[in-house]
Amino acid sequence: MLSHPIEVLLERLKTQKGLRPAAPDETPINVNRLTEKAGAAYEKLRYLVDYKDERHIRRSAIERIIKRKIIFEGGEDIGLSLIQELIAGRYLPNNAIPESATEEVEKIIKKYKTLERHLPDNFRREPSVRNILTSLTGSEIEEFFFPNNEDDFVAEAFYESVKDSVRVDARLEEAFIQTQILIACYRSLLNTDDETLRYKLWRKYMPVEWPTLEDESAIRDIAQHAKGIWDGIRAALSDPLSLRLLPKFGNYAIYFGVLREVIRAYGAESGRIIEDRAALDRFIRDFLEKNYKRQFAKARGSAVRAVFYIFLTKMLLAIALEIPYQMYFLKDIEYLPIATNIVFHPLLLMFITISVRKLDDENTKTIEAGVHNVLSGGNIRLVKINPKQTGFFNSLFLLVYSVMFFAVFGAIVFVLEKLHFSTVSVFLFLCFLTLVSYFALRIRHSANRWKVAREDTRTLALAFNLFALPIVRAGRWLSRTFSSINLFVFVLDFIIETPFKLLLHFSDTFVSFLREKQEDVY
Repeated sequence: MLSHPIEVLLERLKTQKGLRPAAPDETPINVNRLTEKAGAAYEKLRYLVDYKDERHIRRSAIERIIKRKIIFEGGEDIGLSLIQELIAGRYLPNNAIPESATEEVEKIIKKYKTLERHLPDNFRREPSVRNILTSLTGSEIEEFFFPNNEDDFVAEAFYESVKDSVRVDARLEEAFIQTQILIACYRSLLNTDDETLRYKLWRKYMPVEWPTLEDESAIRDIAQHAKGIWDGIRAALSDPLSLRLLPKFGNYAIYFGVLREVIRAYGAESGRIIEDRAALDRFIRDFLEKNYKRQFAKARGSAVRAVFYIFLTKMLLAIALEIPYQMYFLKDIEYLPIATNIVFHPLLLMFITISVRKLDDENTKTIEAGVHNVLSGGNIRLVKINPKQTGFFNSLFLLVYSVMFFAVFGAIVFVLEKLHFSTVSVFLFLCFLTLVSYFALRIRHSANRWKVAREDTRTLALAFNLFALPIVRAGRWLSRTFSSINLFVFVLDFIIETPFKLLLHFSDTFVSFLREKQEDVY
């Protein structure tokens, strides 16, 4: 017998709707093949120098196009050109999107421009408001073309299954705790980023008819409360509670992830497979066998891309700083530090990612048992979040961590100085070491996406992770703090992309013109 959240999920699958394809008598939006190839090549280049998760590349591209068109074209009547650019970048299929989609995209853009126009003056002038509105616009346009109803249905079933098993020992409102649980479910199951979560929470506060809302007076009323809504969303996304829940939800995210794959394969017919234990077990084994290999191949590809990204965006800049420093201040060039900063870190990243072990049959059996447990509504393990340590023990733990932090970095600096590294060389080495360690951890986590966590963590692994923690945390801080500092992305977005996309648009329009003239001849 299936649990209530799973029964609701299967019922919702029967009523989901996707984007309407172009009707036989309706002309689909077309981009010529040359423009498509050039646009796709450009997007691949930018994808290499702007390190983002694959799931978020498409929405990021939509936001980028909207920003550029608002800055350089005023943002008026950009629906068609936006769709054409997405087709050229192969984010949308060619000759498949109906012309009516242009009107729908224009309505979405107009709605958020109306919202911005009616925001209180003091709030509208805040620097972050335009970026937030662009992010919401991009997310809604992506949802229009790629509804992802199935993902939302599974995430909500995940939330409904675990929400009553969470105990938070803190003075927080129950509604806020439930929001944190929902955020943790999306993050653990779908690796959802903050921009997408912001849109999910925004929709949670909006009326049901928001996607089709055009009434200006209704939008004006929403605008008057927008600051309070955005402040609440910002507080929800920045609160650490959802991050503390992530490791607790890890195994259940795997079980619901398998369920998501069943739904992606069978759609509205998924109930037939789910209710047939033998068929479901066959699907789980076949899927995991193929996916174990796919995840490891993907990890290797991510490692190569991360090396390329770090080299382009960080190392070349470092070399440009290190060599002049040695020439003008040290009056000599030390080749060992330069070579080390170029070669050591990519090799370290490759070694850490390639050393990931393959998952075994025992892991598959554990997943099978877990999937059947969540489908039948079996006992969900109690998740208890205790308040953070305060007082004496908190101070003691901070002291121990600080000692460990300085001990780890002090030992590295000591060795580097023995190798005659200059101050700049040491600084760059540490920056690269922390960044590479953080990227390697993310890649390993992705490779182990389907690995069920066990309680019997080995002492040696625990000790290694303990000493690696200061390096990884420093890398995460550097990555998040300076993520926007990317010279190559700046050059691509503001110097190359605008004239390049104008040239592609001219090319596409000219080819259409030639076709019309050719048709006139016949």
